[in-house]
Amino acid sequence: MPTDPMELGSMDLFAELSPAELEQVQAIAHSVQVAEAETLTRIGAPAHSFFVILSGNFMIAFKDDRAITLHDKGKIMGWSTVFTPFRYKGTTIALTAGEVLSIPGDKFLSLIQSNTALGNKIMSKINVIASERMFFAQHADPLDGF
Repeated sequence: MPTDPMELGSMDLFAELSPAELEQVQAIAHSVQVAEAETLTRIGAPAHSFFVILSGNFMIAFKDDRAITLHDKGKIMGWSTVFTPFRYKGTTIALTAGEVLSIPGDKFLSLIQSNTALGNKIMSKINVIASERMFFAQHADPLDGF
């Protein structure tokens, strides 16, 4: 089931988007129930989906036994869908049952590339998040695909 555009606008990643831009994101995003212990991304696998947490707790494990946990609504996982070489740099596992917003990577990248204003707003947010998380991925590619 698609997520309401107003709910999207309440999340930091999408907070600066106009109502029309939120509708564009909403058109390609779907909420997905996630079971405890379910794996969303695998290190080295092709990055096929971008995820936004709606509920639940998730761990992203990296090389060298580094890991980070995410549990706040609106936190993102799988940003390798918008950065070459389009491979996940971490393995994401659900620590509890939850719900995520799943966006197909090819559609997300196409939307970002086709709408410059929307793309700049989203990519600037992703870059801030990437900078904040760099400590956990020091031995990984800088654009590591959480």
